[in-house]
Amino acid sequence: MARKLTDVERMNLDYLREALCQVLEPSQKNKAASVASSLVRVRGDVVTDEDIKRIVGKYGKEAQVALTAAVCSEALDPVDGQDGVYALRVPPQVEGADGAGEKAEGDADTAGAVDENEPAPEVVDTSETVEEPVAADGTTAAEEPAAATDPTPADASKPGDAQVPEASAQPGDAARPAPPARAEKPGRSSAPRTQRGRLRRVGKGSPSHPTQLSEVPYVRRGGPAETEVRAKILELDQRFWMNGWLLSHPGAYTLFERQLTAINDALVNGALPGDITRRQLAYQMGGDEKFFEYGSDGHKLLRAMGMEDVIRHRPMPKPDLLYHAPRRRKHMRVLVTENLDPWLDVHDLMYEEGRTTILGERIHAVVLGGGTPILEHNRLALLLDTLGADSVEVLYWGDIDRAGIDIMVRLRDVLGEHYPFAPFTPAYQLMIDKAQERYPDPADNEQTCQVNLGMPDMSLMCDDLTEEAAAYARSVVEGCRLIPQEILTRRDL
Repeated sequence: MARKLTDVERMNLDYLREALCQVLEPSQKNKAASVASSLVRVRGDVVTDEDIKRIVGKYGKEAQVALTAAVCSEALDPVDGQDGVYALRVPPQVEGADGAGEKAEGDADTAGAVDENEPAPEVVDTSETVEEPVAADGTTAAEEPAAATDPTPADASKPGDAQVPEASAQPGDAARPAPPARAEKPGRSSAPRTQRGRLRRVGKGSPSHPTQLSEVPYVRRGGPAETEVRAKILELDQRFWMNGWLLSHPGAYTLFERQLTAINDALVNGALPGDITRRQLAYQMGGDEKFFEYGSDGHKLLRAMGMEDVIRHRPMPKPDLLYHAPRRRKHMRVLVTENLDPWLDVHDLMYEEGRTTILGERIHAVVLGGGTPILEHNRLALLLDTLGADSVEVLYWGDIDRAGIDIMVRLRDVLGEHYPFAPFTPAYQLMIDKAQERYPDPADNEQTCQVNLGMPDMSLMCDDLTEEAAAYARSVVEGCRLIPQEILTRRDL
């Protein structure tokens, strides 16, 4: 049975998982969490080539190459002078902790009150005068000459140095260099603890300008800027700040101000619907449909504030190529959706209300594609064969981004001429209409990390759209932007 991770190790795991997801192909991203967990659990202070081979060895050859490259580039730093030995890359505030098994009072996973006796790790109160330590001879550290420029030979005694009695010397001690004041772990820099984190690469952000929740520092007092942010926090519903976490991490409010104010407005106005999915709710709150996903920054933020149970949403079933076909027909139109939320909406309309028409189109069955898995092992064609229909027409509906359009084009090629294939144009048209209302400029839509994917053939989706909608969709995809399926809810269908 795997041992339970400490809070610091869990923070390291989340950081490494996010780093790996940034560079892995979409088909490999589901392995990032497992690989990150294995890296964190490696025994000892370093990771070796043998450890990497063992961790990625359980995957296929193609996946092993991609995972090894991602791990070496994003999760590890080579140890100087030791081939095949690496140090694990972790957030700076975690690396500076005194013990990997001890939980810091102001850790992001803690939902307790702020401890006034805890020193602030990143913020320095400039209003207080810091006295320099005074040596025994009355000089300060700044007045002492640098060790690198000291002409005294290494084996000569300096004035004031304590002399070691000859009786205490051991054989061979004369040739042994003096040990450092504090032994460093393999692969760790000899720089002071407070500066090692600044030397290590940490994603795109830094403690002063964080881009993700794990980079937000704990602030005990701070200056005028923190006081101003805390004043804004106190204007929110008290459930946001009553446990003290958000007040002690004002950078989290600055980073997620749009989402927090949107949630606050919905709470105050009683407008948090419980009949839409987690992703649909997240998109309405801030425009990022994955903000509340388990393990995301939004989920961690709610948990840290003690509000995980406040945000109500529709429960989601576990997906595994789900499909719903109420009854057998000779001629069937099957709708394939890329994501779970739209599948659930269509399923419920067909099951609970007996609907056979969705957005004006006749639909007899709905299948959950789940992204690229629908392309594997001829899964969709085998499923369609089990329906027992004389003819089957396939309609596809997915995200408007490079990956979503690419999946649609590839699925058409996989099915070939045996199954007539077309995009679910009414849904795509409505998605674009709603996105244009929210973001008149296509470049304002959600950014994706799909720069490694080439520009797909847009003609399949755009041919039946209006000219204005087609031009908008092309701009979104060319700019590596995204219009998610979750922009539509059950009410829109």
